[in-house]
Amino acid sequence: MPSNTLVFAKRSLSLSKIYAGIGLLITSFGIFAIVALTLFGGSSNAQFFLLPVSFMAFGMLLFPMPVILLYVYDKNNGVLEYLLSLGWNQSDIFKQYLKSALFLSLILFIAESTAVLVAGAIAGSQAVFLLDLLVLFLTAFLGFSVISLVTVSMMAFSSLQKQRVGANSPLALVIGVVFIIPTFYLSFLGFIPEFIVELSLSILAGAIAAALLALSTRLIRREKMLP
Repeated sequence: MPSNTLVFAKRSLSLSKIYAGIGLLITSFGIFAIVALTLFGGSSNAQFFLLPVSFMAFGMLLFPMPVILLYVYDKNNGVLEYLLSLGWNQSDIFKQYLKSALFLSLILFIAESTAVLVAGAIAGSQAVFLLDLLVLFLTAFLGFSVISLVTVSMMAFSSLQKQRVGANSPLALVIGVVFIIPTFYLSFLGFIPEFIVELSLSILAGAIAAALLALSTRLIRREKMLP
């Protein structure tokens, strides 16, 4: 992992720990739910296995939110201007903060994966273990896609603001909530439809994030990143 990513991640957590703490709490509930289902639910309750995906993905969204705060802080204090003077372009800057956000989400996902795989191994059921792997796949896809979308869109929004204001974290959460909150209410659909909907939301979020990142140099002028 490049040193810049670690530095930016550490700086973001030192700036604010509230979102990270809430993210850890929500993730812990999701881990508890999937571990309980793995050990005591069995494959007959497959439609409920996807519910913890919502909690764990939401935790992955909240945990790296301080990176967005850091971006606004750095913009207002001339750090982005310094990076531009080093030859970075808008896309380079966006990618660096995005890498830091994804790195923090990855740390949380590793913890989720470890707990789920250990529980699956203890359960000793191949069907349940496959369900656990599917849960982790959807959690990673949904979580990383949504945090990418939220991070890139909020950096673009902050760069376009005329006045130097805060990161507007509630707006960032709304963007993420649009993709994650509906997944909390999909269990009644059944396993296959729920899986398809969550996979579709993940693909949509990832596609929008990739498009915004690719167009960042055209959408955001360099002077918009100056304090």
